[in-house]
Amino acid sequence: MLVILGYCVYVFAGQQLELNAVKRDTEATRVKLEELKQTNMVLNQEKERLSTQTYVEKIARDELGMVKPGEVPYISTEGN
Repeated sequence: MLVILGYCVYVFAGQQLELNAVKRDTEATRVKLEELKQTNMVLNQEKERLSTQTYVEKIARDELGMVKPGEVPYISTEGN
């Protein structure tokens, strides 16, 4: 009878350990999913902004230093 009881305790303990591991994995996956949802939301907002001519022009001017035909570019030497 003790052998059977010992085996049952062993099996139960093993299942509890496995269940705890699954719960930890599930929580880690849930956290990662929330992070990815936030990233996706930010990227969708950027995608919407990039569909406007004004924003594309701003990026072209600020980050690429582009100018429209006939404009004279202004390059500041302060802070460099």
